[in-house]
Amino acid sequence: MSVPPLLGPPRVRFGIDPSAPIGGAWYPYTVQLADELPGVLAAARPQIGDVTGMDVNWSSFRRIPGLDSPDSPMTPPLMTLTAGGVVVTLLVIPPRTASSLAAILLRQASNTVSPDSQLHSLEFRRAERILELARRSLSTS
Repeated sequence: MSVPPLLGPPRVRFGIDPSAPIGGAWYPYTVQLADELPGVLAAARPQIGDVTGMDVNWSSFRRIPGLDSPDSPMTPPLMTLTAGGVVVTLLVIPPRTASSLAAILLRQASNTVSPDSQLHSLEFRRAERILELARRSLSTS
């Protein structure tokens, strides 16, 4: 059995309030999500406990373009993790998304304060719109 190469630490952030509609975000390195899930689950353990359930809202992650693409989905990809009585919904940022937008999304989804210089940037506003679309999709499902 071969072990996939380690690309780096999991790029996942959880918010202070996991019960928020969007409780964090994950920015995988590749579309091979199964290879990266163990790292996400390990990162989740100190935040929310041992994950006992997982649900996703996409059929094929391989086909999803970056969230900065004109072809990006109207409903951003989401993943729900259940640990004990805690349910956390993560925005899953496709790896084709520009790292600058992904960094802002990771901070916004986890309610981490962004540097003042980014508060009025086009990417900051784009990230706000993406998160709003994600929240709306949760309220209509």
